Amino acid sequence: MKSTNKVTKKIKLLLVILCLPCIYHLTSNISLAQTFDSASYHIDWGNFNMTSGKKTSTNYQLTDTVGQNAPGKFTSTGYTVKAGFQYIYDSMAQFSFAISDIDLNFGSLTPNVGSTQTNTVTITTPSGKGYEILAIANHPLQTISSSTIPNTNCNSGCSNSGVWTQSNKYGFGFNATGHGTSSYFTDSTYFRPFASTSQGDQPVTFMSENSSVTDHSALITYKINISPYQPAGTYQNLINLIAIPKY
Repeated sequence: MKSTNKVTKKIKLLLVILCLPCIYHLTSNISLAQTFDSASYHIDWGNFNMTSGKKTSTNYQLTDTVGQNAPGKFTSTGYTVKAGFQYIYDSMAQFSFAISDIDLNFGSLTPNVGSTQTNTVTITTPSGKGYEILAIANHPLQTISSSTIPNTNCNSGCSNSGVWTQSNKYGFGFNATGHGTSSYFTDSTYFRPFASTSQGDQPVTFMSENSSVTDHSALITYKINISPYQPAGTYQNLINLIAIPKY
């Protein structure tokens, strides 16, 4: 006889923000720049110009440097030079990452009926830089007595991501839709399993962009589908969402 036990699942999400800035070490025998001193002031900047700063009005915002020799952004292999007072404002931009809900409770589940919960991640990165957001669980969903719900294998396999719509395909997985997710999920029917530290996995990227963003968000959908033979109990795990800025 098929078991009709309902299974209660609770997923706790732990927010982890990991910032990995690049550190550049530059050496030079001689470095020359102008400084100006008097009893009343000390100026470290290497030039004078006609005007510089941040200008705003109802219709625009402008940062500029006028009169300086060769202002602008210059790049080559191994370095980037930003010459001009307007680049001061780059350092004022702040990296931020937020999750709308970090404690998701699925309640009682019915076999062969997929159940979902959602939350939203929102990210802002400094000017000219992008980000990656990765996910990893501490272990598959499990009870204190170590009964487990496996990671989803989608309809016909999803080591990366795949369509998961069939009611007789069981497990736990997630989907993300919104900014920076289209490279990882074709649409809302595509899911992927969670990487797991207990199984020696590395975190998996599910959202990324290569330029500065302000309040870009994505909706994460967590899905569980259990078989009629799933042992009853309270299942839970811990999911790390890791935001890494690109420098």
